[in-house]
Amino acid sequence: MSDSILNTGNTVNRFLHRKIDREDELQQIVELAANICNVPIAMITFMDDQTQHIKFKAGTDHSEISFTDTFCKYTVIQKELLIIPDTLVDERVKNNPSVVQNPHLRFYAGSPLTTHDDYNIGTLCVYDIQPKTLTTIEQKMLHRLARQVTRLLEFDASLQLLKEQYEFSRVEEIKLRSFFESSGCCHLLLDTQLRVLSFNNAMVNLLRSNYQLTIAEGMEVDDYIETGFVEEFIRNCKRALKGENVNIEAIINPSKGNNPWQLIFEPAFDSMGAITGVTYSATDITQMVRDEKTVLEQGESLRQIDRILSADLHHPLEVIKGAMFKMKQQGYPDGIIEFELLEKACNELLNKGSLIILSDERNIGHVPSSLNSSI
Repeated sequence: MSDSILNTGNTVNRFLHRKIDREDELQQIVELAANICNVPIAMITFMDDQTQHIKFKAGTDHSEISFTDTFCKYTVIQKELLIIPDTLVDERVKNNPSVVQNPHLRFYAGSPLTTHDDYNIGTLCVYDIQPKTLTTIEQKMLHRLARQVTRLLEFDASLQLLKEQYEFSRVEEIKLRSFFESSGCCHLLLDTQLRVLSFNNAMVNLLRSNYQLTIAEGMEVDDYIETGFVEEFIRNCKRALKGENVNIEAIINPSKGNNPWQLIFEPAFDSMGAITGVTYSATDITQMVRDEKTVLEQGESLRQIDRILSADLHHPLEVIKGAMFKMKQQGYPDGIIEFELLEKACNELLNKGSLIILSDERNIGHVPSSLNSSI
């Protein structure tokens, strides 16, 4: 047996269960093989370990044959053309049902269909009801036609696979674009020269409303970034091109207000993991900053209340604590549980007041950092 073997798995199924667009060409090859070899029967078959599937044929109505009853089971275990000049004197097939019964086949020649990865998936074969042989030219032509069948099948399968992948890519692109456009953030995709490759509607609307600028693919940095922010923008993009994620806060167009924005510069990768550009996102965080300010103000109000209460209670508690100390020195009221609980409560209130004052002292002079960059 040669290196080529019958493939009974995915390789055969890839052709057997796929719609073939090149049916006319393959049918013409079958008929051409019959004419060249001057025989009444010709077939293109796919084979697994149980069945010979007859996909294209001339001179027969069979659509499949049991693997055990095929002549081609001897062809698919080799690379070369197999010729049986007289079936009645060949031990391999002389008792085959097609020999001893109708149509009483007496001649066979078959060439394996060998894929690019060296698997035999079937045959191009011819039959006659009379013993005969093939000339050298006829043998070469049958072998070349078999190779042409394999090329057409593989080309057809590859083309269909490309179509499927293209359709899948289109669906995924639509999904991604839909997400891209529905995002409230402003997005830009830049190449390594920081030229615009893609953008979403939020970015279009931002530049149009703030700068009366219409963004377009191919624009240079100076075309879509405010002059005062160009250097910082380029610096952050270069960091992203080196693989770094950059996250900063800035004020967009301070002449029209002090709205804070979060700006993110990230590397863009291709399917092989190589950096091919920069993704730039801008998100308005004005409401988030306002919410944070409200929380801080509410917290400060509560602390102010605590300070007032602590100051108001501190002196009375100290007076009570002093009186209780004198009473303890006099031995009264010794052993009374209510007196001990009152003393414990008084100490806890004094300690809490001290903690509030200490916390305020530590926070004196702490001011959140301001946003002073601008695009």
